[in-house]
Amino acid sequence: MKRVQFISLLASLGLLGIILELVRRKLLKERFALLWILSALVLVLFSLWADFLQILANAMGIYYAPAVLLPIMLMFGVILFLYFSVIVTKQGDKIKTLSQNEAILEERINELENRGEEKK
Repeated sequence: MKRVQFISLLASLGLLGIILELVRRKLLKERFALLWILSALVLVLFSLWADFLQILANAMGIYYAPAVLLPIMLMFGVILFLYFSVIVTKQGDKIKTLSQNEAILEERINELENRGEEKK
């Protein structure tokens, strides 16, 4: 195994370990961690199987194998942006609903307080 492969394997396994530790400490939710674990495993695959990048480059018609990483990273980034946009949209809807419910409850409390003061 070449030195660069060994270093990249250590870095990939280190990233995987950090992700798992963040999940264990509940700093990263499992549903988000799956994407990061998948990306770390892909990095481990690239580290262990050096010819995989060349095979991918040939299949895509790219002459310089490391240049394959750019479209892969861009596609992964777009998928992540789309995924997180869906989550942000859902969270926005939940916040709106909670705010409306809170305003309704606050109005009911005010009405009950006013009724109580009127009876005195």
